[in-house]
Amino acid sequence: MSTTLDQRPDPQEAQARYDALVDDLERRRAALGDDDGGTFFNRSMSEPELIEYLSFQAYYEKRAAEFIGRWLADTPERDAFVLLAQQVEDEANHYEYCMRALARRGVTSLDGWTPEPEWEEWLDVWYPSGADTVERVAAHNVTGESGACQAFLEVRPRLPADVQKIFDRIIPDEQFHLHLGKQVLITYCRDDDDWERVRERTQRTFELEQAGRIAYNRRMARLGLGDLDDPNPML
Repeated sequence: MSTTLDQRPDPQEAQARYDALVDDLERRRAALGDDDGGTFFNRSMSEPELIEYLSFQAYYEKRAAEFIGRWLADTPERDAFVLLAQQVEDEANHYEYCMRALARRGVTSLDGWTPEPEWEEWLDVWYPSGADTVERVAAHNVTGESGACQAFLEVRPRLPADVQKIFDRIIPDEQFHLHLGKQVLITYCRDDDDWERVRERTQRTFELEQAGRIAYNRRMARLGLGDLDDPNPML
């Protein structure tokens, strides 16, 4: 996908379309109930659950570094290429931060840790897909990173001090990744067809995100680390 200056959309119209997209995502997330995964990472964490959470997060960050890295060979937009290359480094650093936090808790490898099927569909199948840069960043950088920023901010007060410090480093990077996605969409979505592709990608990503959150709650209940039937989980 290569867009010349005379093909680029009106900036105000593009901004309005982007704002409508993000507003819809925010409304959807605000409407979530517990049965929809609204309690994802939304309870105080025991040490065993913290280890599970950090393992999930390390898996997520490693996968992001891998699939974004593979996008680079097929990213013709020079500005997006440079920014996505920076994001690969960020995601790899986040993976390392999480692994160091796990190491402090006696976990030095994810070799014995198995992701849930919903997480594999979300992170290993869906996020790496996408026909072009617009579709890829619509799914991961806009939908995924906005959800990640929200989850990180919500869970931060429930984390021990050393992990809070990690999040204080990660959250600004996630906000940069979200801004990167915004920049790509506003610059390279040229017509109604492009914005419809973006809408479809964000909707499917949102569905997979919520399935992933429900799977997390289910996993915590299976491991005896959370109670899905408790109407008032400890926060």
